[in-house]
Amino acid sequence: MKNFPPIPEGLADQAPFLTPHELEQLWRAAVIMADSRGVLLRLAGVFGRRIEAMRGAMAQAGERLGGAAWAEFVRRVQETVEDTLWSGYRYATLGLEAVPQLARPKTPRGNALHRLATMASGAASGFVGLPGVLFDIPFTTTTILRSIAQVARDCGEDLAEEETRRACLQVLAFGGPDTADDDAETGYWVTRLGVNHLTVNLLINNAASRLGITLSEKFLAQAVPVAGAFTGAALNYAFTSYYQNMARVHFSLRQAERRTGEPAAVQACFQDMVRLARERRRVTRRPGRGAVKYLPRAAG
Repeated sequence: MKNFPPIPEGLADQAPFLTPHELEQLWRAAVIMADSRGVLLRLAGVFGRRIEAMRGAMAQAGERLGGAAWAEFVRRVQETVEDTLWSGYRYATLGLEAVPQLARPKTPRGNALHRLATMASGAASGFVGLPGVLFDIPFTTTTILRSIAQVARDCGEDLAEEETRRACLQVLAFGGPDTADDDAETGYWVTRLGVNHLTVNLLINNAASRLGITLSEKFLAQAVPVAGAFTGAALNYAFTSYYQNMARVHFSLRQAERRTGEPAAVQACFQDMVRLARERRRVTRRPGRGAVKYLPRAAG
């Protein structure tokens, strides 16, 4: 369980339109965003050399065979992810009943079982090498989507609504855990704005494209049989944790935006929270800036 730092003093006074619970939820989301590249997420960099070596080998094989092996591999992974996303939402939300407001957890559930399930799948597919990808892609994609849907439900979303389905798919379009710290927040807002008005068809294509590239490189890192078992387990755990965290950020924001009816004020407040969360990690802190209030616009 992650230990979250206390809410900075004076933050509640800067955002009086938020309830204490919403303030706590947004602060937790800001800390998650600021720490989006934890120790496990840096595993992608550790296995970078293996990824490049396997990609180079596939490129050479493609030249000899008269085709682009890497591009073809990515295309097939993306097609598999897209097929899974089209049918996966129904299976991913099976049995996830709506939770009455009084019975909702204080914070979204951690979903440790989902991380363990994808870790086991990654270990199994890594043990046999690339052939295991055929099983791991749909299983891991559906499990991650179910984990996202559970976070959405815990934040008061109605899983039967098309808008909630879109919101869950948006999380998969935010990219992978190889995003740099300072780019994670920018990438979130840019992607959210860019896919906000897409049809479900285009949204699935967008999510499949982004997730497909991420999974393709992950599978290259675990391509060596037996030795890839540890790699596959560790990376699957890391990727599942990343998307769970992004879901908590996304749906905590949506929950506050719905309740206040002031999305711009909520987003401005959250951006400042992320800045404060990043500054807490620095040994030498910059002089504090003047307080900024994120007050809703006056009616009329």
